[in-house]
Amino acid sequence: MPEQMLDLEMIGASTSVVEECLDVKPGEEVLVITDARKVGVGRNIATAANAAGATTTMSVMPLLDSHGNEPPDVVAEAMVAADVAFTCTTHAITHTRSRLRAAEEGTRFGILRGVTEEMMVEGAMTVDFEELRRITEGLRDVHDAASDVRVTSRQGTDISFSVDGCPAFALDGYYHETEGFATLPPGESPTHPKEDTANGTIVFDVSMDNLGQLDEPITMEIEDGFVSDIDGGSQADELRDLIERSDENAGNLAEFAMGTNPKAKLIGNLAEDKKRSGTVHFAIGDNESLGGTRKSDIHLDGVLRTPTVELDGETVVENGRLLTEKFL
Repeated sequence: MPEQMLDLEMIGASTSVVEECLDVKPGEEVLVITDARKVGVGRNIATAANAAGATTTMSVMPLLDSHGNEPPDVVAEAMVAADVAFTCTTHAITHTRSRLRAAEEGTRFGILRGVTEEMMVEGAMTVDFEELRRITEGLRDVHDAASDVRVTSRQGTDISFSVDGCPAFALDGYYHETEGFATLPPGESPTHPKEDTANGTIVFDVSMDNLGQLDEPITMEIEDGFVSDIDGGSQADELRDLIERSDENAGNLAEFAMGTNPKAKLIGNLAEDKKRSGTVHFAIGDNESLGGTRKSDIHLDGVLRTPTVELDGETVVENGRLLTEKFL
């Protein structure tokens, strides 16, 4: 589709993101952060913010090496000064000190990490947002009340961990003060496993940050909350090397989340893959923005296609099907 046509198609979604999801008001200062690969989405969001009457600034920053890397200092300072910041970037800066500091100063964030022009007009972004909010908040409530989690799959996943005292969130596309950001496309309920409690095996079989769509499954062994072994093909070798080259908390099991969006597709892009209803994803690295204490320069998500999830022994996801009747 020609660039001009995509811009036309995207403007409806961008307007909804700006005016409904982030509630941008006339006169607010809006910062749109993008990079060379995501300028199209960033430009469209900036246009919608400008149309809403906001004072809009667009910043094109250098490409980061990985998800969870800190942005340049000049971008970090601008985030603090803004009323609203949209991160339309290739690599997520959600799980960074800079984003947390700006959120503490009151900046509202709209996260569009890895989102393409095509994703703005099809798939997960076409969901009924109000119905998705109801589903995601319902799952969040049972997730938040749970103490123990077990995740299994026919592919070989079998891992257990505690979430006692770990808050769960509803990332339904709307800004919530408790999270400090809205995530687009919408549709997941995340938390962080209680530190040092996770033990077992995770088999990623869809996609993983920095690797994209997986050529073959990656098997990750977890002992007392940290990665102890990684097995698979060349992508597993790449992931192992990335962890070894990073900091001491790079192998921390940082996040567990369940997808809730029935319109999301598995396209090899984590921004959409991990929102698909009935999938789950785990992340390694930094967990601070989810309420944990483990700081890292990376935060990498990986997706499981058809898991079964038990919360305190009650099944809420069964072979990749979200059992909404259990919590609505």
